[in-house]
Amino acid sequence: MTFVQILLLILKILGFTILGVLGLVLLVLLFLLLIPIGADAEYIGGQFKLSAKACGILIQLFPKKEKKEKKPKEKKERKKKEKKPKKEKEGKEKKKKEKEPLDLTKEEIFELIKKVLGSLKRFGQLTVDRFLLHYTAAGKDPADTATTLAYVNASLCALEPICSRQFRVKDYDVWTDCDFTTDKMKLDAAVCITLRLWQFGRVGVSAAVGILGILIRHKRRKRKEKRLAKRAARREAGIKTEE
Repeated sequence: MTFVQILLLILKILGFTILGVLGLVLLVLLFLLLIPIGADAEYIGGQFKLSAKACGILIQLFPKKEKKEKKPKEKKERKKKEKKPKKEKEGKEKKKKEKEPLDLTKEEIFELIKKVLGSLKRFGQLTVDRFLLHYTAAGKDPADTATTLAYVNASLCALEPICSRQFRVKDYDVWTDCDFTTDKMKLDAAVCITLRLWQFGRVGVSAAVGILGILIRHKRRKRKEKRLAKRAARREAGIKTEE
């Protein structure tokens, strides 16, 4: 065999090896994309939680679990002069601010539901493992509270035929109520759905864009309400001082 023939043989072997490796990588990627993964999202007590489930393992994605502080290793006893303890700097230890619960309005809630359902529409009928919705209408005015409850019930009735065509729900718990003793409505919602990994990518992008817009508008509304409350408090304080 000449040098050229040997070189061609080596190149041929390398070519087959590279093609085999690429084919194996593509098969692994295809297998991963087809693995069913569950998503468990819940909004209970004003706190949002998102978890993923794969191969029977539940992984919390949001909020992230706080890492446990590692205990310092015990050092060997050494004969050293005792040093005076240094004064702790002011403001070094900051108190953790408690996260304010989301106070979504009924319009924002149903817009959120509409965005999520719209992102799932393209995949045909999907299976939902668990669906929970508990809503309690409340407000300062009893008439407005009753009107809100009627609005919510009418919206749920309108969504029911759409959801029955779009989803096959295994377990669900839905009820609405009204409370005239408080001025803040209560909402608990949870959904657990199983999709393929490639479906999660498409659903996640389309749903995240819509949800992000709703949350941004919600934050702007809360800031505006705080500014108006501060102005009203200043005006009341000014009136009292004049009196």
